[in-house]
Amino acid sequence: MTQLSIRSRAPVASSALVRRVMRANVGATTRPEMLLRGALQKAGLRFRKNFRPLAAMRCEPDIVFPRQRVCVFIDGCYWHGCPLHFKCPKTNSDWWQEKISANIERDLRQTRLLRESGWNVVRFWEHDVQENIEVCLRVVRRAIK
Repeated sequence: MTQLSIRSRAPVASSALVRRVMRANVGATTRPEMLLRGALQKAGLRFRKNFRPLAAMRCEPDIVFPRQRVCVFIDGCYWHGCPLHFKCPKTNSDWWQEKISANIERDLRQTRLLRESGWNVVRFWEHDVQENIEVCLRVVRRAIK
């Protein structure tokens, strides 16, 4: 028996407002991504976005330095299960826990595959970027040297 994907088993929205919020939540550039990209540009560093480091892998890091083979991910505290900030919703909590766990497993798998292919992978939590942009900038600079 084949198991249905998490997305196909997503719970029905509890209200029209929740449905609108859910439908509006698409993968867009986040504020932490803009902050780090801006700091990198200000520091004179050139990078790519919307770039797949491995053509066969469905993965687009937030920031890529192709020549240096460095991928930077900025993981949102909610969607990636930050141990400090993630709080599972009370409604449909089993489904949400499964969804976030699957996201964490995907992140680990992508990091492993990229590293096995010779890429250096740097991951930040969104709160790290918002609270310590200078530290994040130093980490990225060290990774691309």
